[in-house]
Amino acid sequence: MQSNFSTIICVADVNITGLLDKTLADLALPEVFVQRAKQMFLVDRRGLFGLHPATKQDESRALFYRFYVPPEYEQGVMRRITEATDLKMGGRGCIFAQRNDIRRGTPLVFDKEKLEILCGPANSVPPEDYALICCTVPRGIGESLSAAVLELGVCVPVVFFGYGVGLRDKLGLLRITIPVEKEIIWFLVPRSDTELVERTLIPRARLDVPGHGFLYKIFVHAPVVNLRVRQGKRVHAATMEQVIAALDEVQGSSDWRRLGTKRSESGKSKKDNARGLFFIGEEEEVDSFRKISMENGAQGATLNHLEMRSYSAFAQGQTMESHSREFCDIIVPAGVEENIITHIEEAGLLDSDKTCILKSLPVEKPASLRRRV
Repeated sequence: MQSNFSTIICVADVNITGLLDKTLADLALPEVFVQRAKQMFLVDRRGLFGLHPATKQDESRALFYRFYVPPEYEQGVMRRITEATDLKMGGRGCIFAQRNDIRRGTPLVFDKEKLEILCGPANSVPPEDYALICCTVPRGIGESLSAAVLELGVCVPVVFFGYGVGLRDKLGLLRITIPVEKEIIWFLVPRSDTELVERTLIPRARLDVPGHGFLYKIFVHAPVVNLRVRQGKRVHAATMEQVIAALDEVQGSSDWRRLGTKRSESGKSKKDNARGLFFIGEEEEVDSFRKISMENGAQGATLNHLEMRSYSAFAQGQTMESHSREFCDIIVPAGVEENIITHIEEAGLLDSDKTCILKSLPVEKPASLRRRV
């Protein structure tokens, strides 16, 4: 069964996850996938005797929530979450969405009456004014990449961990040179600054060298972005993040604060034909998906552990249902996607008795890395 949904992802500081859980329960969402993460930021600290102030990188614990809603309720759901958690306050997190195709055997059942009352349908499609840059590197490199982007001041990086499979299996004894543990870093930046951020990340992580990681971007609608790149004592009535957010609203976009050139802003660069396949299921099902994908043209995959929660049961006073799940993402050329999906369906991974989810959407890679798709 194939349907069009909005994928909403909310990165939330652990201090507001209770409020977020209550909001999701009010909306009675049937499936929410939760994962541990951390948000990075800079903090100014005084040296000995108050001399030699130093800026150091620090982190705060966070969870990110991934769930799907009918497209007409996308804006209303994000607005309700933002208001309930005061998400616009600096350092609390971010929320963004993109519309895409979802394939699954069992349909998602929503309480449309609740969504209508609490959120209301939207009559317009919001612009995808931000880029989610996803960078996967061997564990231990993420800190330097986060520091580089924090110094630019464009966003707060979100870091979580996974492990890579695929490429290592093809290298024989050389596989010991490629660590299996990976750091995945997300950078949610204005669309006009994507090329600048990519030019910062690629040489620093040596992403143009096989085995050193990969990078791609997805364009999303992001009503709230965490801009609190520095934390410390508040000395003004309004924080810098609040001032920036207010100016974004007045200007109607974030283009006024772009760091890149107008040329990079135009988005006229040649688009890549890559596709992202994102599969969620139980461990055995994800392993089958990975093997089928590798046999039909995929070069590698990244795996993460998730927790699946049902807030519809929780809203009815029942015990929260929680199940362990695996998440696998694979980037392939557009021509390979159809063949992989055909073999997945033939293997029964999307049959009516399965709860697996396959999301597919277009992704772009920097020009210098496209030959490696």
